[in-house]
Amino acid sequence: MTPQLTAAIDRLSTTQRQAVDWGEGPALVLAGPGVGKTTVLTARIARILDGARNRNFRILALTFTTKAGDEMRSRVEELVPGLTERTVIGTFHAFCAQVLRQHGSHLKIKPDFGVYDQDVDREELLRDALRQASARGEQVSPSDVRWLKVIDQLRSNIVGPPKTAARFRDPAEGEHVARVYTLYEAALQERNVMDFNGLILNACRLAHQMPSVAARIRQSYPYWLIDEFQDTTPAQYRLVKFMAGDQFKNVFAVADDDQIIYQWAGASYQQIVRFRQDFEPALFQLVENRRCPPAVVQAANNLIVHNSDRTPGKASLVAMKAMEGAAISYRTFVSDQDEAQGIAREIAASDAKNWGETAVLARTRAQLMPVLSALQAAGVKAAIATRRDRFMSPQFGWLQACLDQSIRPTDKRIFTAMVDAANRIVGVADEQALNASLLIAEAEAAGQSCMEHWVAAAQATSDAVFTRLAAMAQRLIESRASWKSVVIEALAWLPTTTGAAEGVVTDASDDKAAWETATRAIRSEMGADIELPELLQGIALRPKEPPADPGAVSLYTIHASKGLEFDHVWVTGLAESVLPSWQSLKPDARPAELEEERRNCFVAITRTRKTVILTWASAYQGRTKPVSRFVAEMGVVVA
Repeated sequence: MTPQLTAAIDRLSTTQRQAVDWGEGPALVLAGPGVGKTTVLTARIARILDGARNRNFRILALTFTTKAGDEMRSRVEELVPGLTERTVIGTFHAFCAQVLRQHGSHLKIKPDFGVYDQDVDREELLRDALRQASARGEQVSPSDVRWLKVIDQLRSNIVGPPKTAARFRDPAEGEHVARVYTLYEAALQERNVMDFNGLILNACRLAHQMPSVAARIRQSYPYWLIDEFQDTTPAQYRLVKFMAGDQFKNVFAVADDDQIIYQWAGASYQQIVRFRQDFEPALFQLVENRRCPPAVVQAANNLIVHNSDRTPGKASLVAMKAMEGAAISYRTFVSDQDEAQGIAREIAASDAKNWGETAVLARTRAQLMPVLSALQAAGVKAAIATRRDRFMSPQFGWLQACLDQSIRPTDKRIFTAMVDAANRIVGVADEQALNASLLIAEAEAAGQSCMEHWVAAAQATSDAVFTRLAAMAQRLIESRASWKSVVIEALAWLPTTTGAAEGVVTDASDDKAAWETATRAIRSEMGADIELPELLQGIALRPKEPPADPGAVSLYTIHASKGLEFDHVWVTGLAESVLPSWQSLKPDARPAELEEERRNCFVAITRTRKTVILTWASAYQGRTKPVSRFVAEMGVVVA
């Protein structure tokens, strides 16, 4: 055993050690906030690898965010250097992408498939398919793109077009949606692309239709670990079941039924219930909270016992951290505007050295906006943490589209994005810009690829930026294998073009940082010698935001803060119909909706390492609101 692993195991508590040392068979670890679940997962992975250095198998660990996967991989590498190549640690979507690259040919999926990570792209794909079908005389129209969200729900529940009609009360409407759904899937396959739901759905189809593929995965990965199991959707749980088959049970799931806050995305307490029924796991409970002060732990315990959707006999959190002083307090205000100003004044008056470890949490982004404005007006560095699923600058939008176009030269959507991004980089006026639609028509008439025709048109402008962009694209046309040198050149040169377009604001430097962060993580996950399709699939599956400013106050929605921790946490909007939301308080609301709101509050207060400040106002948007019931449930006495 390595010295690092020995030291890590020696630091474990008794219950943590029991979970880490668990051998074969199913296990469910109920792990509340701040109990060291990532420590347990990584120590378990490292222990298995260290004890089987001469055996030929890999470990599969599925997470829900790329950040969590990167953190786990880094920790395992520290414990057992050089052995992480025997692991696959990543998101469900990344694992499905890998499986489909390797085995998707059974479903006629080419391994260099693209991934649509933007709703606008998916909508345009379906709209094009509907226009073409309507022109053929089919009873559909472009307005049927409105059914895409319904199709997403069907796909997330592993319902294909043949079974769609049966899900509708109106048979005629069901048949119509099934036709639209069929057109959408055909369009995806024709363009060799998938969306996020499609990655899960096609992996399920593959495991179901080709049991030999699932058997091979079980043989290659005899140990499965699943982080944040409570957040699995029905489709993700079905994937686990399809891959496991009837006999495989060696699944180690870590979950907390008190942190299920993604019901809108399909997460449900029932996934934990099904896992216990289907796999009959041994049960471990990690309750020793090492993050929060005792007063906060007590408030969290007081709050969550009001929920009924919890594992029977679940133990309360135990505070392991001693702390003097008031760890939990509250502030009251007259109005929501007054609340935002009051929070900003107090943070501005605090030590600026603490700003980087201060977070303001609210249920919605809209509630954070006035706080952000007030903080900035008070001279406090602050930013709302937002997941960016695309590059914001034309420079890196062009690079991604250009690389993508070299793989899918017939994809007109990608071509249009590439042309438009190049026009923005150069900053040409509309009448001088290269027109994507015209270039497509000219390329088809000339028998050229769209990218070849754009290169010629860009070179003909004699503009220095256009010419260099065209030169990089030409190298890709001549040899797709040149992509690595093109990327190296682009990373060095593209940020310098931000002055080419006068008056155009660009995020090229931020995007460069995001690109480099993503590619480092992709190489760590997939290996240093990745192919271009793997890079582009990995880029599509990862967020694009740059590293956060370590000296700025962070503003998060409660959903976005899950998994994070800070020294000082402000939880705002603790008023009835704000937190909990008005939807959860409607007479016809399901009890599960209020329980999820309570879990939101539980997650929010347990993000802190030192202090949590609860705030509420007497009126929001001019309407009087009583204080949230959660304040009394936490045991906070209001003077």
